[in-house]
Amino acid sequence: EADMQPPQPQLQPQTAEAPRAAKPVQDRVLSQLTMQFETAAEAQRAKTAVLPPLQSVLELTSAAAPPSRNMEEMTTAVSSAGRQLEDGVGVLSDGTKYERTTTEEFGADGYWLRQTVMRGVSAQGKVEWEERWWEASDWAGMREMGAEKSGCAADGSAWRETWREAIAFDSTTGEPIVERSAHKWAQDAKNDSWEEKWGEHYTANGAANKYADKWGKDGPNVWHERWGEDYDGSGGCVKYTDKWAERLVEGGGNEQWGENWVEDFGGGAGGKKGETWSVDGSGHRYQRWWGEEHFGNGWVRRFGNSTTGEHWDQSEEMDTYYNPIPHFTYQMALDHSPTLQNVPVLPRGDLDDFEGGGASSL
Repeated sequence: EADMQPPQPQLQPQTAEAPRAAKPVQDRVLSQLTMQFETAAEAQRAKTAVLPPLQSVLELTSAAAPPSRNMEEMTTAVSSAGRQLEDGVGVLSDGTKYERTTTEEFGADGYWLRQTVMRGVSAQGKVEWEERWWEASDWAGMREMGAEKSGCAADGSAWRETWREAIAFDSTTGEPIVERSAHKWAQDAKNDSWEEKWGEHYTANGAANKYADKWGKDGPNVWHERWGEDYDGSGGCVKYTDKWAERLVEGGGNEQWGENWVEDFGGGAGGKKGETWSVDGSGHRYQRWWGEEHFGNGWVRRFGNSTTGEHWDQSEEMDTYYNPIPHFTYQMALDHSPTLQNVPVLPRGDLDDFEGGGASSL
């Protein structure tokens, strides 16, 4: 069927001019929640409901303001009223001007991409913003959906956030992969800024990779933190963490400190190693290194040294424990993404049979 979702509520923006003729575009990214109604009458009333006219840009999109520093919010598409509009231009009651356009691309092997771009500017021209969302597929089984929001203000502040979710295939082995990633960045009028990146890759053969990378700058103070986990799908795993910070001290000079560690295990054996370090305001540096070798036979060698003269190296009987199985797997990631699995696919046949390139027939 042409429509695979209930009709969307009709918004009534105050238009600057009559919107250009455009076919309604079903936005599968919008349907993150499943609504249930007790009666058929309730369902019909919900389908035909008309929302009041939009009053401000905050109702239209969240792209007009910097993102929050919350990693959880990066994993979910935020539905906005603007996604329910048809293509065209308009002016809101607060003076915000906006434009919305939808395009499609077609390629070999059934490749299809549909993306919508909505951009606008505040009444006084002090804030400009843009929001883009898309979905793509091909006959091989690729599915992708994502969104991007960005903006800037007259005071010099700027921001950008993106998220992407896809079913893809390993370029070497051909194994199916579920990929999820997100990225946030913002800078204020004082040129202070922060950034967060996050990603997950789950392969059908059991391999998995997770990572996060964060940093921030507040005046002369800077900090950075990253961590990751890699599972090879055959019982081996590598985990790591790296933290670093710097601040200006009274009287001049910088203080710096950090720590990092990595562990690598497989087949019941492996090792750990790490470092702690600092540099005081006068430039004096301290470092301390440590490590463990797990031989897989009940014996572990523990060793280390530091710049203050510490030194140790001893072996002892102790258990070796590590978890070679990721807490989230390919199948779990797939089951967690029903919207992604339901991204439309072009019918196999002559695309010329479909008016307008075939979008209305998906």
